[in-house]
Amino acid sequence: MRIALAVFLALCAPFVHAQLDVPVAIELTGSTDADRQVDGLASPLVPDAAVSVAAARATTMSYATASGTLQLVADLEPAILAYTPGMMITLVPNAANAAGATLELNGLGAQTVVKFGELPLDSADLPAGIPARLIYDGSRFMLLSNASRPCPTGFYAATSTYCIQDSSLAAITFFNAITYCHNTGARLCSMGEWANACRTKPTFIGTVISAEWVDSAANNSNDAKTIGAGWATDEPLPGVACNYGFTNIPTALFRFRCCMTR
Repeated sequence: MRIALAVFLALCAPFVHAQLDVPVAIELTGSTDADRQVDGLASPLVPDAAVSVAAARATTMSYATASGTLQLVADLEPAILAYTPGMMITLVPNAANAAGATLELNGLGAQTVVKFGELPLDSADLPAGIPARLIYDGSRFMLLSNASRPCPTGFYAATSTYCIQDSSLAAITFFNAITYCHNTGARLCSMGEWANACRTKPTFIGTVISAEWVDSAANNSNDAKTIGAGWATDEPLPGVACNYGFTNIPTALFRFRCCMTR
């Protein structure tokens, strides 16, 4: 009887689609790799369906296109029944997000989306058509893919990688300038950062009152770099300019600016 049933199933296999519910472990004991595999799995349609390597590699179950700007809405397939801690998704927005955007999956309710662990999204942190990776931490979605940190009040984005202060601060010693910037969560601008901002923003030079301290590899306990006024040739030059500079004793008093990484 068993032999007849096995022959019948073998003959019917090309014409029958079936789903197996196996309550125990399946041990594959074929003598070759080809004999120890289950193939022919389609993309999963229900949460507890078996998943093929191809579906896992394509992130089929965690990839979705999102609509909306302030409240992003997307549907995963198979549909999720609840938000679970550790759940990771890849989202492709069809439009750039608005500031403070939320995300709702499969009609389960809007969830906050943050970056850098605690900051709400700024506008266009999720550009249209660009995949973004997010993970759910139990109460909100956290953006894992790249996003630029916004510049704080009093700073502006000099480039995509750093912020610089809008104007220089009152004159103090070089070491006090280093300490001040550090205590505010920033750093004394490097010579390259200062010069780049000066050359790329037309209004920058208008904020330069006199020479300013900058951090430089050549600085030491007896000599520190200033920029914005001084020399560009062998002779001192009047006024201020992006390519003017000199060195001074660190105990002298000069203005300065802080910079920070975005």
